[in-house]
Amino acid sequence: MERPIYAGPRPGNRTRRWRTVFGIIVLIQLIVLGLYLYQRKQPEKEPTITEQPTSQQPTTNQPQTEPLDVEPKLLPQPDLEPASANQLSLAEKALKNGQIEQAYERLQPLLTQPTPAVINLLGQINIQRLNSALPMEGKTFYTVQSGDYLQKIARTYNTTIALIKSMNNMQTDTIRVGARLLVFQGTFTVQVSKTKNTLDLLLDNQLFKRYPVGTGEFGKTPAVEFFIYDKIIDPPWTRPTDNRLIEYGDPENVLGTRWMALKSTENPNLKGFGIHGTWERNSIGSQSSAGCVRMFNEDVEELFDIVPRKSRVTIVE
Repeated sequence: MERPIYAGPRPGNRTRRWRTVFGIIVLIQLIVLGLYLYQRKQPEKEPTITEQPTSQQPTTNQPQTEPLDVEPKLLPQPDLEPASANQLSLAEKALKNGQIEQAYERLQPLLTQPTPAVINLLGQINIQRLNSALPMEGKTFYTVQSGDYLQKIARTYNTTIALIKSMNNMQTDTIRVGARLLVFQGTFTVQVSKTKNTLDLLLDNQLFKRYPVGTGEFGKTPAVEFFIYDKIIDPPWTRPTDNRLIEYGDPENVLGTRWMALKSTENPNLKGFGIHGTWERNSIGSQSSAGCVRMFNEDVEELFDIVPRKSRVTIVE
């Protein structure tokens, strides 16, 4: 009796089944091998990806390559090293506590490479030393003689009445024969930078104090050497457009509280220039005037009391 076709597998079916199983095994091995090779290649690509954006901060386990050399140049640098900043802080604290000489001494090491903060503090200290009875190079005692008066003494020592009164804590101009007065006989000069919009008060050619100023727009302030030939408190102003005299206190008067008229020996045709105050505080620090040098009113008043007539004023680009 013949065997029904469904009673058992055909001889060829077993061979085909093993071929299928073998193919599946091979396919699985190929997939595993592919995944293995892919995983091995991945770490090689990672450094290239992370180093491309130079603005990214490198992690601690990455090599310090070119981005680290470039990045510090873009960061703002501090004005002072920590030790110098501490020295400046000590000087500021001493000045605040009224220890002017100690503040001055603490500031000296920082003057070799002064920052704006150091220059600013230097000016504060110098002004307080000058306007007091504290000993200072350039100060000397004068004994009042018969026939003396403050203007005569100031002219003799090429200084100002205001400075003599300030150093001696005088409230009036009255002096008596035999009295000993502190007087100052150093040479003050002024240098104005049109580019930086600064005015440097120099004592014997050394920086004494720096002030922010406004200079002539479109370069109207001439870069020449002047001297102060007149000084006026609460000055009137002659408006150049119509020659109208505008008294001090009038809102249209632009001269502020002080006026120091300038003349140039080498350029006598330069007229109408001067150093003055201003009510327009936002004009300081820029080229904003019609040609004169303008200062904050409190600054021009301070300068006015220090520099005498005939003081040299040099304006540079």
